[in-house]
Amino acid sequence: MPENNLPTDSEIKIDNLFKNIDELILKRDFDEAFNLLEENRSYITKFANVKQQLLLNKYHTKILFELTLSAYEVEKDADKFLSLFEKNRDFFEVHLDKPKYNRLLRYTSNIKKKRRKKKLNIIIPVAFFLIALAIYGVATMDVLPKISFNEIYSSVAEKFKSDKPDDNLADTPLPNDASAEDNPEPNSGAASNEDEAISENNSSEGDSSEGAIDEDYLLPSSTKELTLDDIIGMSSKDLRLAINEMYARHGYYFGPGANQRYFDEKPWYNPDMSIKSPNDIVENFTEIENKNLSFLATQERRLKNN
Repeated sequence: MPENNLPTDSEIKIDNLFKNIDELILKRDFDEAFNLLEENRSYITKFANVKQQLLLNKYHTKILFELTLSAYEVEKDADKFLSLFEKNRDFFEVHLDKPKYNRLLRYTSNIKKKRRKKKLNIIIPVAFFLIALAIYGVATMDVLPKISFNEIYSSVAEKFKSDKPDDNLADTPLPNDASAEDNPEPNSGAASNEDEAISENNSSEGDSSEGAIDEDYLLPSSTKELTLDDIIGMSSKDLRLAINEMYARHGYYFGPGANQRYFDEKPWYNPDMSIKSPNDIVENFTEIENKNLSFLATQERRLKNN
């Protein structure tokens, strides 16, 4: 058995580890020194004598301090510095001497001051801008003209009334449905000839002693199969309006123009802005409506060609 004053194999191994750590510290390779210490920490804690336990704390403190200091002074990495300091703050407070601990505290305070100043450099100009904007708004409140919503709406409406799109809008493309060859899309144009047809139709409705046909509809195109008797005296413009009425019954939105103004005045008209294409409406037409759409389109072309 070895005598009590001779070191054990474990203590010799620990002494050699400390020598290696000393060499790494002299080279200022603190990352490698820290890794070597952490890899053997459990072994050192288990087998070290009292003197070696004290050396363990000394090396640990030295290495952690240098790594934290390097993050601030060498790497200029404020986030890394704060992370290391906050993680080991309690350990530093116990094992570091006061000047070193105060040094780390001073660096921490500097970083936080710089960050607060940076935030203020952003917040203050924004705040001044918002205050200036508010002051300007109050100062000009009584100077700016007061325009009501109705006035704005009226001016926009007048603009659309005066617009006269190309006459080529009288006939729009066919729906993307091979079986609906004679079924034209609704016309969203505001051409002057169509304005005349709508105006004439409104006048005739006002002069009728019986009131509007089928709850103010131009033709009962949704309830019965139309015949030539139903369209006697109607022009091609009237038939176009009747076709548009079929789409309007299902909520089609025509956009700014004569058609939209005409149907907006009808009590039954309820535009559905979710409808993206006329084809969406044709797909929901009943058998009677499909027949009437084809019939009206055929008669419209016949009158135009005569």
